[in-house]
Amino acid sequence: MTAEARLKPYAMPVIAGALSAVLYSTVALMPLFLVPIQFSGARKGHRAMVASSASSAVVIAIWQFALLARAGVVSVGTLAIGVLAPIAMIVALAGMASPRLGRLSFAPRALLGAAAASALSLPSIFAAIKEPSVRAMFIEAFEKTGDAIGAAGLDPELLWTALKTGVASSYGAVMFLFLFLSAWMGSRLGAGRKAVDVPAVEAPEADAGRGIASPPSSLSSYKVPDYLVWALLASWAGLLANRFFPSLVLSAVALNAALALSICYGVQGIAVAGALAERVGLAPALRFLGPIALILLLASGVAGLIAVGFLALLGTLETWIPFRAVTKGDTP
Repeated sequence: MTAEARLKPYAMPVIAGALSAVLYSTVALMPLFLVPIQFSGARKGHRAMVASSASSAVVIAIWQFALLARAGVVSVGTLAIGVLAPIAMIVALAGMASPRLGRLSFAPRALLGAAAASALSLPSIFAAIKEPSVRAMFIEAFEKTGDAIGAAGLDPELLWTALKTGVASSYGAVMFLFLFLSAWMGSRLGAGRKAVDVPAVEAPEADAGRGIASPPSSLSSYKVPDYLVWALLASWAGLLANRFFPSLVLSAVALNAALALSICYGVQGIAVAGALAERVGLAPALRFLGPIALILLLASGVAGLIAVGFLALLGTLETWIPFRAVTKGDTP
């Protein structure tokens, strides 16, 4: 087999990686930058996904360095914030799809991926936050944004403090949300039509073996493993303990874990609600109105939080109460 024939199957993954980098360079589409990488893995297997990940990481690193150099703010801190965080998410996404983790269902793999991405990037980001140049850059950005939106009265120092607190309390949960949604969307899109022009060892049909780890199931059959409920309860117990024995580390770990696990169970709650609606003949209306209602609730502040909390509770209760007539695992 010639070198050209060997490299041809990787043309699409490399292009997908470049598309991922382009999405990351935008503002509106940045949250979707991991989807092309997962799509590549769903279509052509894990090795192709690794190629796509490498392509994306290289382009993002070069582009971010060029932007920082053009602004004259190149430093270890700015590079850590601009480059390390996206690369950590890319590495975590590729790790989640590894066949070595094929025995784990989707939710635990996403949790492990978020933990790995946080461990890879968070220490460097905290170190970068302490740099005066990084602080000055963010303060200047806050001031310009305040002037642009007519909120010049906001205290940049207060915003900077809130940003540091927010990073500690929600960074891991945000990482999890990115990885969870990106892996789900990319897998569902890539599963639509399997590629046939790749070597058999990398074919996506080998999902449980040498291809990629089992992709997330459809929403109707999604189920969180029962053992994770104890992690959820422990995280909320940690938040309760933090009220009596305040600790920044305990608060950060417990809150990130509680948020990430609540997302898992919230999605399961949506699946349960859909199954219950189908029993009473409301499934067609729910498919049309459900997403609209969910978006409106999320945008409505307190009511949205209550609705999300109810869905998470509903999903959690299914650990003990079989709301769905047939509960399938996390595999399709």
